[in-house]
Amino acid sequence: MPAFAPNLVLEGLALGGTAACLAWAAYHDYRAMIIPKVISFTILGLALPFHVLRGALLAGSGQSVWLLGGGNPILGAVDGMLLAFAGLLTGLAIFIPLWILKASGGGDVKVFAATAAVLGPTLAVFLLLITMVVVMVWTVAIMLLKARGAIATSPLGFAPPLLVAFLLLGSWIHVRDQNLIPPTDHVARMGVGHAR
Repeated sequence: MPAFAPNLVLEGLALGGTAACLAWAAYHDYRAMIIPKVISFTILGLALPFHVLRGALLAGSGQSVWLLGGGNPILGAVDGMLLAFAGLLTGLAIFIPLWILKASGGGDVKVFAATAAVLGPTLAVFLLLITMVVVMVWTVAIMLLKARGAIATSPLGFAPPLLVAFLLLGSWIHVRDQNLIPPTDHVARMGVGHAR
């Protein structure tokens, strides 16, 4: 499977830009339990050109991109756009039912879908799973602090745990793509590659 980004600059722009936007969203969500639309549209505005450029560069260097294969930069750019839209649709498919059931707000839907557009559908599912773990740990920590009388009230919001989960996943993506930790024999034998 191809790398998340063909070079460190593009990886830094995509992951760093998204993390900065999610930090902005976490600030607003923690303070007012609202995520402004401009944040989600900024992330989405980052996702589309990132994937078009990523697809063109990967395909131009002969690497496969996602669905359409490598070799042709124009086809790679189209493939990158398809990957971004697939991520966006994955994020919407996960969160619209929660919004309908009033388990999440509209800002949560938009910010997760936009972030999923940056990551692609497979990594978006991993982001959701990591976010759920962060929410559980966060909730237990808040309950313990309340029981000790350390805090009185604690609005959680969705964006702070999403930011923590994104930072964890982004770190893993960077370590994986830069081969900073060699795979163990067990993982290598299983053929676990770059999930996209």
